[in-house]
Amino acid sequence: MRGVYAVMLAVALSACGDDKAVDEKNASTATVAKKVADAGMKLNPGRWELTMKFTRFDIEGMPPEAKGQMQQMLGQSRTFTSCLTKEQAEKPDGSFFGQQGEQCRYDKFVMGDGKIDAAMTCKGEGDAGMGAAKMNLAGTYSGDNYDMTMDMKGTAPNGKSMDMAMSLASKRVGECRGDEVKASVGS
Repeated sequence: MRGVYAVMLAVALSACGDDKAVDEKNASTATVAKKVADAGMKLNPGRWELTMKFTRFDIEGMPPEAKGQMQQMLGQSRTFTSCLTKEQAEKPDGSFFGQQGEQCRYDKFVMGDGKIDAAMTCKGEGDAGMGAAKMNLAGTYSGDNYDMTMDMKGTAPNGKSMDMAMSLASKRVGECRGDEVKASVGS
């Protein structure tokens, strides 16, 4: 799931002015973050509300009872709030994207004119983490909101194949109140 949250943060970072553009291939998350920052693309700091909805989730060999529980969850949304500080918005770095080092790389990252299209490949994180995964992300954004779809195919921690899709919608809902989760930086 760290990869999922990394992509969500990358998407959130793209909620910026429509007159800028970034087009990168085979780039690290840190490189993409720098290009976005250098282009003057910044989030509006404050309280952000993210709604996630799984539309597909399947793990090879999933026991029938677990699969039934997962099917019941499909289509249900879950909402999270976070506080993005002015400093985080103005100086995003590779850690802003939730993945550092060489674990994840963008095969492509195209953002501009209110649209985003990205593909990311992540290496496995070992026994305790997620397996290798490929993610595709597409959607639209403006200064204070975005709507995206994400497809991910990869390997679950148990080594079985995993296939999932979700929709993501986020909007800035005002100033931070102090009761939200701080924006994840490097975790």
